[in-house]
Amino acid sequence: MLEHRTIRGIDIAFEWVDAGGELIVFLHGVGADRTSWAPQLPFFSQLGYSVAALDIRGTGASQARYETGIAIPISIQDFAADVNTLILDLGFQHAHWVGNSMGGVVIMQAMKEKYSTIANAVLCNTFAKHPSSDILLPRPGQALRSKSLEQFAADRIPAAHRPDIDRETLQASIASMAAKDVETYLLSWRETWRHDFRDALRSVTTPSLVITGSLDKITPPALGMEIAHLIPNAKYCQIDNAGHLSNLDQPQEFNRVVFEFLRNGS
Repeated sequence: MLEHRTIRGIDIAFEWVDAGGELIVFLHGVGADRTSWAPQLPFFSQLGYSVAALDIRGTGASQARYETGIAIPISIQDFAADVNTLILDLGFQHAHWVGNSMGGVVIMQAMKEKYSTIANAVLCNTFAKHPSSDILLPRPGQALRSKSLEQFAADRIPAAHRPDIDRETLQASIASMAAKDVETYLLSWRETWRHDFRDALRSVTTPSLVITGSLDKITPPALGMEIAHLIPNAKYCQIDNAGHLSNLDQPQEFNRVVFEFLRNGS
């Protein structure tokens, strides 16, 4: 069920199932929204977990602009603080944070700030410092000078999935990106690629699982392996025949790996 709450002065939308058990929060990537977690929500809620898949501020059904038309503040620090506050607002002291790509960057920011709401962390298809960040940062801004966000999404999203992904899943991913507010998307893009968490991760004590897709060309497995090496006692799993959106490319295997970690990882 889609719900809205005012979190830190911003309207935040999230798919919410209160199953009575521990809370899992799902955080999407910069080109996605809450709907990218559609295969995970019923699986984990049926196991008794309460689940919340957020539209991170500036995305989807969450607020992107003030009534004046000015874009709301966008930063990784704001994203992490919003998630932390929502967890408490829902009546939980702790949650399992699961994030893909930008969502993983948000989790690393939260771990850097030592948020006590993080019970376990699942970092999917993400990076502590992307080696090509200088090349990636200007890319969408340059592309959107000559094409619409819908055209850019149609060009870019196929590379985030495994090559033989079904058409319905591919089109849903394209539609999620195409519907974004262009300004807050570009601001979120900048925030995603510019950080370096390598030093901060060495002191992390949160039980962590790092997941990569074997076919991921956006954040190749080596970047996930680096995170797993930096975080003390982190677990690592590579999912075969999965790209950057491993939770959509191989949902059954993704769900199995995450469940096994949450059941045994802490």
